[in-house]
Amino acid sequence: MNKSHRFVLLDGLRGIAALAVVIMHFTQHGNRTALFESSGLAVDLFFCLSGFVIAWSYYQKLVDGMSFSSYLKKRLVRLYPMFIIGILLGVLSFMIKFHYGTNIYTLSDFTKATLINAIYLPYFVTGTPERIDGIFLVNPPSWSLFFELLANFAFIFTIRFSKNLLIALTVLIGIWLIYAGITFDTSPGWSTTNWTGGFPRVGFSFMVGILIFKFFDSSKGAIKVNPLVIIAVLMSLLLVPLSEWVYYWILGALFLMPLIVWLGSRVEVKQPLFSKALIYLGWISYPIYCLHHPMISIWDSISPNPTHFYRELLILFPLTLVITHILAKYIDDPVRAWLNRPKFQILEATD
Repeated sequence: MNKSHRFVLLDGLRGIAALAVVIMHFTQHGNRTALFESSGLAVDLFFCLSGFVIAWSYYQKLVDGMSFSSYLKKRLVRLYPMFIIGILLGVLSFMIKFHYGTNIYTLSDFTKATLINAIYLPYFVTGTPERIDGIFLVNPPSWSLFFELLANFAFIFTIRFSKNLLIALTVLIGIWLIYAGITFDTSPGWSTTNWTGGFPRVGFSFMVGILIFKFFDSSKGAIKVNPLVIIAVLMSLLLVPLSEWVYYWILGALFLMPLIVWLGSRVEVKQPLFSKALIYLGWISYPIYCLHHPMISIWDSISPNPTHFYRELLILFPLTLVITHILAKYIDDPVRAWLNRPKFQILEATD
């Protein structure tokens, strides 16, 4: 395995999936039908991608003696700065909601949620029968980052597992995932009522990602698909207007998203401009996922019943992209570079 290899198409697929989530949340306003209604599957794609990329990047390093503390610090440095920026932007959105009187939570709930969510932990609020509350009130999409961090931690305990044991565990977790989907009648993990379903959801997809890594060399002769075809298939799957049909989500999580990741890992993109575009999509994917919902919340507070919905959306969407780009380039990237500097690594070794 060439560990310096970059999976450019996988970068692009992650970015496209993240933008689908953003568009779904932006257009999920009032009684309108959201675009990319099945983009909940994007989260399952993220989990599977993460399993593959984490295994590719850290499996051999951990086997060769990299300390667990160094590994976990690297993962936190990668995830936490932009995560906390999202939390702070979420706080701003709540303050604006308080100003306009559109906030549905008490100041106590908001304060507790902020403090607890800020350390990557879910906050459980008791809602009314008509309301389903997310476990991350300050920035709702962050629920998946909680499970992502758990999977990153659990990866440490799988590095010595044989392929057969990994397959057996993945099958068992897959059965649990099916049970969770049918029980909650939705793609679970994000709310106070279905959050336990997030464990099989991340567990299955992350484990499949590890298995794709484990079998990578032995499947080198597998069929290769044009990257544009893979992109088109992914977008079509996320566009399917069946987000409330739980069996479609189960099918997608069990088979379709892992297939997309497997096929995407076989592709080498050689066109320079196309490659740069895919790399940029990968770079912006995590920041836009972390920041888009507070932007929607602010917009919803200022313009709760927009007269010109799509006109306003055409302003808000590029504005969100610009703000995300600026925060990622001038705050997140420099902070992560500073935390990863050699002097800091030397201090880590003396901990």
